Amino acid sequence: MIDLRQLRYFAAIVEHGSLSRAAEALHVAQPALSLHLKRMEDEFGCPLLLRTPRGVVPTDSGKRLAQRAGAVLALVGGLADEVRGIEAVPAGPAVIGLPTSLGPLLTVPLVQAVRARFPAIRLRLVEALSGHMQAWVLRGELDLAVVFGETPSPGLATRFLARESLCLVGPRGGAGGGEGEDPDAEIELDRALDLPLILPGRPHGVREEVERAALLRRRPPNVIVELDSLDQIKTLVAEGVGHTLLSPRYARQGAIAARLVARPVVRPTIERRIWLAHAAERPLSVAARAVMGLLLALVAPHTRDGLWV
Repeated sequence: MIDLRQLRYFAAIVEHGSLSRAAEALHVAQPALSLHLKRMEDEFGCPLLLRTPRGVVPTDSGKRLAQRAGAVLALVGGLADEVRGIEAVPAGPAVIGLPTSLGPLLTVPLVQAVRARFPAIRLRLVEALSGHMQAWVLRGELDLAVVFGETPSPGLATRFLARESLCLVGPRGGAGGGEGEDPDAEIELDRALDLPLILPGRPHGVREEVERAALLRRRPPNVIVELDSLDQIKTLVAEGVGHTLLSPRYARQGAIAARLVARPVVRPTIERRIWLAHAAERPLSVAARAVMGLLLALVAPHTRDGLWV
């Protein structure tokens, strides 16, 4: 019968990629750790780790066990928080994911709010693509994340935050139209998709939303460059290399915004939804719930009637 100690040992071996380093971190003799590993492999009837010159790596079965072990250990570790409930003083680790495009707006204020209100929380913030973070939440690498998408991944418990529409962003003085055309005028989606576009690759949320809208129009976007850095995309657009599709919120950020023009895309619009997500099968710790409350308070002033403003 596998017990929690063996799961904790196995998770540490996978995390450190070495029996010796895991033994040192766990303050356990390496022979004892090796014995526990052998018993686990005997119990499951399959190899869980592959030995390499650089250490150990999990087999496919080992990867599955490591994911399940992480979920079990997180659940057990949060039991005390669940029993104490809201009366507990928020403390301990909280790992929160924010999309890169929301980082300039939320990262610094969230850190400041956590330090001021809950100094016992050990906060870690991860900025990355929304598409990656959904998988990280499901694997237990993030407690909580802000994600984009029409429908978040199965297995996520979500809370709707806001919705926003993408706009066409072009260089000031030539934002996708003919000479003399009003740069602030609306542009139809079909026409926007025909323009030379600089877009991030999948699984970036913007690309997913543009591709979904284009599929419904049966009109593939005219992508001339794929680039995952939104800041660099804005710079290329300002230099006249092409156009892009972004949220008006992000198009307005930074010094480069003065060299850009954002035009509403219509007939139809490209709408994206913003969610707060955590794994449905793992209860949030008191620390993570406290950070979630602060995050909701920070987002609220930027939304009105369900729209990001």
